[in-house]
Amino acid sequence: MAIRGSYPHPVIDAADDVASVFEVLNVLIDPSQQDIEITYEIRTDDPDLIRLLESGVAMHSLRWRCSSTISAGDMKPEVTHRTSAGFKLKAWLDQQLVKGNVVADARVILTDDLKGHRWEKQHAEYGNAQFDLLQGDILAEAGTFNFSADKLFDPLDPPIGSCFRFVRSTSRHKRILVTYDSDETVNVQIPAKTFDEFKLFGHRPDLQISLVVLPALMDTLRFIKESRNEEPLDDKIWFNAIEKLVEDRGGWEQTILEIAQKILDSPIDTAIRTGIVTEEED
Repeated sequence: MAIRGSYPHPVIDAADDVASVFEVLNVLIDPSQQDIEITYEIRTDDPDLIRLLESGVAMHSLRWRCSSTISAGDMKPEVTHRTSAGFKLKAWLDQQLVKGNVVADARVILTDDLKGHRWEKQHAEYGNAQFDLLQGDILAEAGTFNFSADKLFDPLDPPIGSCFRFVRSTSRHKRILVTYDSDETVNVQIPAKTFDEFKLFGHRPDLQISLVVLPALMDTLRFIKESRNEEPLDDKIWFNAIEKLVEDRGGWEQTILEIAQKILDSPIDTAIRTGIVTEEED
């Protein structure tokens, strides 16, 4: 007996209603001050679905829901690229609507009524059956992905205020470099490829902070301890900001590692615990 989906008409999904592929992959979450930018790819090999999308009879849809704010909604993603395997899409979600975990469903829905619809690859048990579909009916569903909307701080604008500047360096190929010659910011140079791929961890800001922000901050604290008695630092904006953060968290008698973890709110613990929870959910 064939496995049927939960819709009154055949849908391209994980069931075998239609012998076609429709899946979401390469999800990238990139928060900003106002919006969360969601980029993802859809892979599909169904000619009927592609035709309906390209003719405008169907459209991509991203359905989201957030239990913390008891809110939900639909986004109409923008197709940014047509790939050989499908589509690359981008959508924006208002930061103020969500908090904590957000669940999203990548789908394709009808923009208009569609009479006498039949999939070329629909299951043999449907025979030559045709279906009269209505605007908003689901044609394909790629499944669910989760991401965190908690934005206590942007990984590239952490709670050390504006004293750090993360720079995409085309002159470096490996290893980050922290420099202190600017009066306004500590500059963290990240190799271009590393910087670009760093954004792929957008769904795990805890990892981003532990991998880049924490070591950069620790090196800055080391520089301050070693240099403060040899050269004046009071004229540097970043120094005064970090000095206050350190004093507010117990002063310089602690180890550099302990100070940095307090300033960044224990990022290593958060990354490990979040990773364990994620694996358990999978």
